[in-house]
Amino acid sequence: MKEQKSMIRTLTSRSFQKNKGRNLAAVLAITMTAMMFTTLFTLAQSLTKNVTEMYLRQSGTKAHTTAKQITDEQIELLAAHPDVRSYGRSIVLGLAENERLGGRQVEIRFASDQYAKDDFSYPETGHMPEQKNEIALDTETLHQLGIPLELGETVTLEWRKDIFSDQVTSSTFTLCGWWERNHSVYASMAWVSEEFALEACGGIEEPAEGQICGLRMMGMTFADSKHIEEHTDRILAECGVSGVEFQTVLAYNVETQWSIFMESLPMYAGMILVFLAGYLIIYNVFQISVASDIQFYGKLKTLGMETRQIKKLIYGQSSRLSLLGIPAGLILGYILGILLIPALIADQDTRPVRSANPVIFIGSALFAWITVMISCMLPARLAGKVSPIEALRYTDTDTEVKRQVKKSKTGASLSKMAWSNLGRNRKRTLLVISSLTLGLVLMSYFYAKNASFDVEKYLIDMCVADFQIDDATNQIADGYDPESNTIQQELVDQVSGMEAFEKSGRLYSRQIPMLLSDRACENIRSYYTRERLDDFASIDPTFPQWKEECDRALKGEEVPVTVYGADGLILDAAVGDPYVLNGTFDSKKFASGDYALAIGPAVHDFESDPPAWTVGETVSIEGREFTVMAVLEPLTPMCEGKRANAFEVPLIISADAYTQIWPDSNLQKFFFNVADEGLDEAASMLSEYQERTAPGMNLVFRESLIAQYEAETRATAVMGYAISIIIALVGVLNFVNSMVTAIISRKREFAMIQSIGMTKRQLRGMLTYEGFYYAGLTLTASYFLGSITVGVIVRAITSAGYSTFRFTLLPLAICTPILIGLAVLIPYLCFKNLEKQSIVERLRVEM
Repeated sequence: MKEQKSMIRTLTSRSFQKNKGRNLAAVLAITMTAMMFTTLFTLAQSLTKNVTEMYLRQSGTKAHTTAKQITDEQIELLAAHPDVRSYGRSIVLGLAENERLGGRQVEIRFASDQYAKDDFSYPETGHMPEQKNEIALDTETLHQLGIPLELGETVTLEWRKDIFSDQVTSSTFTLCGWWERNHSVYASMAWVSEEFALEACGGIEEPAEGQICGLRMMGMTFADSKHIEEHTDRILAECGVSGVEFQTVLAYNVETQWSIFMESLPMYAGMILVFLAGYLIIYNVFQISVASDIQFYGKLKTLGMETRQIKKLIYGQSSRLSLLGIPAGLILGYILGILLIPALIADQDTRPVRSANPVIFIGSALFAWITVMISCMLPARLAGKVSPIEALRYTDTDTEVKRQVKKSKTGASLSKMAWSNLGRNRKRTLLVISSLTLGLVLMSYFYAKNASFDVEKYLIDMCVADFQIDDATNQIADGYDPESNTIQQELVDQVSGMEAFEKSGRLYSRQIPMLLSDRACENIRSYYTRERLDDFASIDPTFPQWKEECDRALKGEEVPVTVYGADGLILDAAVGDPYVLNGTFDSKKFASGDYALAIGPAVHDFESDPPAWTVGETVSIEGREFTVMAVLEPLTPMCEGKRANAFEVPLIISADAYTQIWPDSNLQKFFFNVADEGLDEAASMLSEYQERTAPGMNLVFRESLIAQYEAETRATAVMGYAISIIIALVGVLNFVNSMVTAIISRKREFAMIQSIGMTKRQLRGMLTYEGFYYAGLTLTASYFLGSITVGVIVRAITSAGYSTFRFTLLPLAICTPILIGLAVLIPYLCFKNLEKQSIVERLRVEM
């Protein structure tokens, strides 16, 4: 047995050394397969890590569970529990009210180092406050305060210990550290020392209702993120802590984890295509290798080698090739994955996180090895079952194909001979055409899908003008303040006076207490069935507040109703055809100031009237009567902004009517368009105004949204193009490999037909015809299947969202001349190499 194993190893080694050229092709195929697996694993793991990071940033903490109100004693009890891996604690003092902060929410707090780290607010420069007068802030807050990024700078914050009092406390600190702001949350942190916090709150741990000064908070992290709620309840019970409510961070709940998995699912689904592509090329390489050495295996059979041993010989060769190809593929694939991550992660506010999880390399190596072994099964079976006599008579043709005598009145022709040669090994021909077609069809699919993204649809949902200016309080947690005056008349006049100015739009808003009409209440009752309410409750954390306010409205009590005043660009966008749910908009009637527009839901799943005011009914706003003209779907640029209430049944009136009712109103948003030549001037003017007058003002530039849109569509396209291009390349390599092998294996045959009169030119022409047939069959299949894929599948998946279907087969049109060129070039180069041997030398080749 040992001698047999030694003999097989010797044969494997010598066979491996003999076929260096063939081995190189196999190693390249294995390397490419491992590289594709590694790239997809890298992107999938990195995407999961980045999406998780995004949810954590939106939650504002990395801790598994947090408590908003707790005592110091309870914190100590919980922190001592052995299952609590780490914890952070914080003491809240109040909100900074400096005029330069322009309505931004800056919370003044003490925090332990772990709490600050968990909250993405740990100083990147400097350190956390240690002395009583030290403070640490994010760079954006420092910028708005006009304080340079230098340690030791003086920082003065104004805040109120009693939020119901008018008494403002002014505290002066020394800057000891700063970090880049977490843009995913609205609040910024201003960390102070524990000594300052305890002195400021007077030792109070549980402030009176409605107050926040002295409020303690805690975050806990466990060994893993499984069953966090059950884990927390058990720890609270074991520590004897009651009356404290812990909330599991959003990023760790089951629904969010499933959403994160679905984000990376396309990467894992792409591995099926990678397996298919790898199988096609590796199988082709080994099948050709076995066919070339079939007489060698027949001789081994004559000498007594068993089928099992021949299979072991082939698997031994494939294992050696895998040891060379897989490590190289892992390295190249990881490098490629790292390079593609920035294109995949479209979020411009965060740095892409690159994963180095061992799963990437273990999983990729395992998948690549399995692909190699499966690809070798059929060639190994062929080599093992062939008898010595069959091996001597083996030719590179399908044995199942019945030979037919072909008669022709016109005689033989090069094109007919080439067509016949194509049918000699129909499996190989089908394999080559299939792999080429698969790559081309996938490329057409991804290109058509991405070409259907409609930037105009995206923009109208995000921005209705070249420039949008928002009041500084539009996004603060307490809701928009209509008394804020960020967008001053000076700025509006400056914009309107530009030479390139074209058109503008004003948006005002405020909330007033109103009673809903009986018709509106009936519409709401009819729409919000028990099933819809249950769905709402399962996905929206504000549902309890919304339900409470909705019930009050349905009982006939007053509820806050947002009234918008709009004209120009924002009004034109809001009443566009896609947004009108009921009724008809008449611009002249609306401009008269006697009409209003109601805003309904964002979905069109209502059977009768939408849950809003009904078209034709009269509503009273501050004693003035308005007739509801139409019901609209909410437009994001109009409705986006924080509100103190959750339940909304908004109304829109003309901007002039609004200012007549509330003459001292300030703009919530201002929109304007300029000619192309004025874009840079307008952007510069707004940035300068923001820097000088209103640091908290928010600016939205159409050009920046287009850049963001392109980044997002590029992120969705990068992997699709990468996979389809690689699979198309696999097809090309299969085509090259098949043509080269077919020509080399037929050297003696070509010498024979040349010896009876066929010229070199005719032989080269026949081979060129073969290449043309490969290309023609591939392109025919690709255009047919590509048309079905784009016309049916892409049309179906782009029927909604930010897409407008466009039928295109541009990738096929580009690849057509390339494929035809290869069909001519490859046979020419192969024949050129063949000519180096004379006819006599080729005739002497052993059969």
